[in-house]
Amino acid sequence: MSFKIAVFVCLILMGLVACITYYLGKKVSNSLMKYIPVFSFAIGVLFFYIKLNFISYKPDSFDGIYDMIVIIILIIVCSIAFLEAVIIDIVENRKLFKRSYMAVRKATKLVDVNKAFKFKMPSGIVKKIRGYIGLSR
Repeated sequence: MSFKIAVFVCLILMGLVACITYYLGKKVSNSLMKYIPVFSFAIGVLFFYIKLNFISYKPDSFDGIYDMIVIIILIIVCSIAFLEAVIIDIVENRKLFKRSYMAVRKATKLVDVNKAFKFKMPSGIVKKIRGYIGLSR
């Protein structure tokens, strides 16, 4: 399979996955719409990975190197798209995250922590320690 045909097939697969994800996002969940680029680029990486490993090349051709370069580029773009989707998710739900953060902060105030981890020594040990301190002076 030549490189031009592989790129064309990959673009068709990525477009098909984008259309399916868009349809599912409209029908099932709107939050799925943020991940359309992630799914599309992941399918592109998967296609070129399968092509690299399972389709034989002509001797002395650069197709294997081109496939590796395309895989690296698609992985980088897919990672950026995933980070973008996560950041959008955090920004949209910042009130939820703020409430959770404030609840954790209230639960771990210094006063509550001191009450939970306060160490009480038995009075007999305290008297012995005071006695030894008094004798050493």
